[in-house]
Amino acid sequence: MSYLSSIIASIRVGWSRDFGWTNPFLGFSLKTIAPIASTMTAVTVLYIGFRNGTSISPGQFPMLLGFILIGATLYAHISAYSWVPTLAIAEGKWTFVFPQVYVSPKSSPPYLAGRCLAAFASSTVTSIASLAVAIMVSSLLFGVTIPLILTPLSISLFGVALIVNILASMGLGFLLGAYAIFASKFEWALPTYVSGLLMVFSEALFPVSLLPHPFSDVGNVLPFTEFIRASRAVLLPLGSVSSYFYYLALSFIGGSILLGLGLFAFRYAERRARRLGVLDRKVV
Repeated sequence: MSYLSSIIASIRVGWSRDFGWTNPFLGFSLKTIAPIASTMTAVTVLYIGFRNGTSISPGQFPMLLGFILIGATLYAHISAYSWVPTLAIAEGKWTFVFPQVYVSPKSSPPYLAGRCLAAFASSTVTSIASLAVAIMVSSLLFGVTIPLILTPLSISLFGVALIVNILASMGLGFLLGAYAIFASKFEWALPTYVSGLLMVFSEALFPVSLLPHPFSDVGNVLPFTEFIRASRAVLLPLGSVSSYFYYLALSFIGGSILLGLGLFAFRYAERRARRLGVLDRKVV
């Protein structure tokens, strides 16, 4: 119960940090701009290639457009909250907040988990809003109707996939947090590099089968790849409910392993940081 109460309190801290400076409507509206821009950039590149005589047929274009829209939106969603533990440690060291959280041997993981869950909640809303706007803009600009499957069943299964992916994203967050404990500058840089790699290896914009071996094998075992595949299986007429559960199970297993590795790495880094006394190092 103490862990649960700490996580709930940390969710409130994360929510206040993101929206305490304004009303939630304005905060969500501003947070939606970045994922919309990211998604529309990918879609525009595809459309320009289609208009300039690529091998994409008119019949294939709506499906490919939906493929990229969903992948780019979910990639932005993953990136938006998986790096929050790194941010929480970096800004906490600068403001001397994290050393206060760090005093207790068991307080920092619930604090970082709560901050991550708060970012997940806000990112889910902004990502869904950005996907809706991108679909509308694509229809108005390109005159293309994306064959999305929007039924109570598909929406419910998509929501389950979003929740299952928390395991992998939080595990990645703890891995990055283990690095952030020791870093004294440029903590923001590593999540940016990792996000770039995820864009390539998570099948966000193109199938990982197009990558050369062994990079394609790396992409196939990532839980983020399975999460995006599961989402496409229920939102696009590409798969079936059985394929959805197959991908979801792989995402759950991979996410559980990644979360375990992340917690192990963070605990090790935490113990070592205590011995070395590095938590008072400010960031630059």
